[in-house]
Amino acid sequence: MVRRTKEDAAATRAAVLDAALQVFSRKGYAATRLEEVAAEAGVTRGAVYWHFAGKAELYGALMQERMGRLVALHEEALGPAGRRAPMAAIERLLVRSIDYLQEDPEFRAVMELNWFKTELTPELAAGFEHKIAGVRRLVDALAELLRAAVAAGQAAPDLDPRAAAVATASFAQGLMAMALMDGELLGSRAATRRVIQTFLRALRS
Repeated sequence: MVRRTKEDAAATRAAVLDAALQVFSRKGYAATRLEEVAAEAGVTRGAVYWHFAGKAELYGALMQERMGRLVALHEEALGPAGRRAPMAAIERLLVRSIDYLQEDPEFRAVMELNWFKTELTPELAAGFEHKIAGVRRLVDALAELLRAAVAAGQAAPDLDPRAAAVATASFAQGLMAMALMDGELLGSRAATRRVIQTFLRALRS
């Protein structure tokens, strides 16, 4: 019975998160009410509050959990194996990030919500700081790879690793935003890879 209760609670929590993504995506963060999320999930408002203290906590959990695969992709690409072939690791990070965006409708919806449908309000300030910290970790990891690329002769000898890391992170986020706003502008998967290769040639030159 206890196990079943835990399974039921987990199923309810997952249903609330699924519903939150749907309602937030339709209405934006500010206009969404928890009663609407509960109705979408087919549960009571109390059931939502059982799992989440409020709308900000629900939103934060949604962002953190549904973007976990992207974080895993970054960690895999930029980990110890990546340092043996740093430019290949950076290329893999860029390619897999855009592929994930194009292949996974749920992740695409999460990113659209995150970038285009969420107003920065005081109650989301902690989440925004968490996002900034994540970007800084990415830039730090990219800078380490780019320093290794310069040392290995894979990147331009006069490359500034820190500046190039910021440029690479900006390029990655800009490319994903462009794919969300106008996927036709990027064209086919092969065309997107050519865009990525064009950027990487600038680092190698």
